[in-house]
Amino acid sequence: MDQAPIASALSEALEAASNTRSFAPLVDGIRSALSTLGVQVDRLQLPLWRRLGFRHPTLGMVFAEWDDERGHDATTTWTHAEMEARLAKRRAALPFADIVFKGEPYRLVCDLQAGDEPELDVARGLRARGYRGYLVLGLPVPSGLQQMLAVCSRDPFPPDTGERLDSIRPLLGIVVYAAIRTSQALSVSQVYIGRESGPRVLEGEIQRGSTERLEAGILFCDIRGFTALSERVGPEEVVRIVNEVFAVVGAAAECRGGEILKFIGDAMLLVFPVDQNRNEVARAMVDTARESIAGVAALDSGVQVGFGGHIGEVVQGNIGTPVRLDFTVMGPAVNLASRLEGLCKPLQVAAVFSDAVAVADLGLHAAGPQTVKGVATPVQVFTL
Repeated sequence: MDQAPIASALSEALEAASNTRSFAPLVDGIRSALSTLGVQVDRLQLPLWRRLGFRHPTLGMVFAEWDDERGHDATTTWTHAEMEARLAKRRAALPFADIVFKGEPYRLVCDLQAGDEPELDVARGLRARGYRGYLVLGLPVPSGLQQMLAVCSRDPFPPDTGERLDSIRPLLGIVVYAAIRTSQALSVSQVYIGRESGPRVLEGEIQRGSTERLEAGILFCDIRGFTALSERVGPEEVVRIVNEVFAVVGAAAECRGGEILKFIGDAMLLVFPVDQNRNEVARAMVDTARESIAGVAALDSGVQVGFGGHIGEVVQGNIGTPVRLDFTVMGPAVNLASRLEGLCKPLQVAAVFSDAVAVADLGLHAAGPQTVKGVATPVQVFTL
């Protein structure tokens, strides 16, 4: 049959998946393609797996799913640890084991109600839910591996279903591979550049020297007692503790609209964009510091955190060499926030803020004017 309509539908589905940052449009596109081939789809599962080319910093496997009972709400995920634990126990019981572990081209079509299904827990569960047609299809991808597609129907599949699907296996494989790579680029950019900044870089803000001015809250966080910690425990334990601390601070900031823009050794730079209300940004910064200080203390790791915060104009953009760029923020506001964090130790407090933050009624205490390196006149500072 003419595959042009199928290719067009899958191309549109891929573009929609990229724009919405979701695999749901891709699943819908595959359903549409199979329907065009006369294959009834009442349940579809596309397992995206690290071993088959899917890459995500925290997820080892994503099941992009749709079924006639729950729609796309059925989608589930496994972390890397969960995936390995499940595979260690149930490797032989996976319907796609031959595809993954033997590299075999794989096509299974069976009638669940006729009793000719393989002895798999998943097949028995599907039969109990009223499905009859069951097929598993390997999708070749450019990496030389294969992805897997599982489809169920309430009615038996036609006898020539396998042949119909074989005609579009390479096309489906290319589309799924493209979706995986797009998702990987997005997830990596968000993890290494920032939740908001990463997608901007992917959309083309990559020219060296390209910048924009914006008003933002800048919050510096530094782990206090890090040197003593490094001398007391081994490097692996240091990494574990630092990750725990950063996780506490990051969670507190991100739920209040903040973004982790950079890690600098044992310190981190958080940015809170000012859309309209500076007081809301000030509150978000102070509440982030309060929650983080309490959360890190609860870790009982022997370290503490110190914060310095200011609100002002910054320059955001691509800075670096012709071959190595960093998407960051610069300007006097950034420098001041860093210097304020440095006052935590001499003032014996956990957080120091400028008067730009203290304009809101946040229960801060005036600590008087302080001499700050790089600033000509003393700065009025406020502490928790």
